Amino acid sequence: MRANIKLALSRLRNIDLLALLRNVIAHLMANASFPAPPIPLATMTTLADDLETAIQVATNGARHDRLLRDDLAKQGRNMLRTQADYVRVQGNGDLTILESSGYPLAKFPEPVGPVGIPTIRYARMTGITGEVDVLWKGVHGADFYRLYSTDQDPADPAAKLTLLTVTGKVRFLVEGLGPFKPYWFLVSAVGAAGEGAKSDPALGRASA
Repeated sequence: MRANIKLALSRLRNIDLLALLRNVIAHLMANASFPAPPIPLATMTTLADDLETAIQVATNGARHDRLLRDDLAKQGRNMLRTQADYVRVQGNGDLTILESSGYPLAKFPEPVGPVGIPTIRYARMTGITGEVDVLWKGVHGADFYRLYSTDQDPADPAAKLTLLTVTGKVRFLVEGLGPFKPYWFLVSAVGAAGEGAKSDPALGRASA
């Protein structure tokens, strides 16, 4: 998996921005992996020195001092973005090279595991002919659910399942069923890794 650096500059406090500037300068200095940064490190150092002074002055300074500090911070963010693009190109996804740049590394995404198995809470009559109200408990990581039914014993491997719906909800009203005829309902969750196992069957009967 290719590595990458992380930029969240808009969230950094000025003092943290200054620390990142200093860190990147120190790591890029004489770094053979980054021989020609687009912004000279001397320019970044001057900006960092000016920003450090401006932060101190603005602490108890006038509005003009705070505006100067903010303008220097903006310049610092722009410099870091420009250097970051160069670092990414030079690093080409190599963890060791990118780590040597002084920029924080982006986290690798967590492996996607199988989605959980839903539990049907109930499958009950509604009082309306041919209807069964099915409710199940959702599971973490599910993008949507598939609800199945069968009028055959679900313990029989040959039992034919009919897909009733694909839904992002955890409830579905089944219509058009035979009155008092036994139906079994099963639900599965579908997540990033695909469809998970089906739930235990729940027996339901529709009203006449």
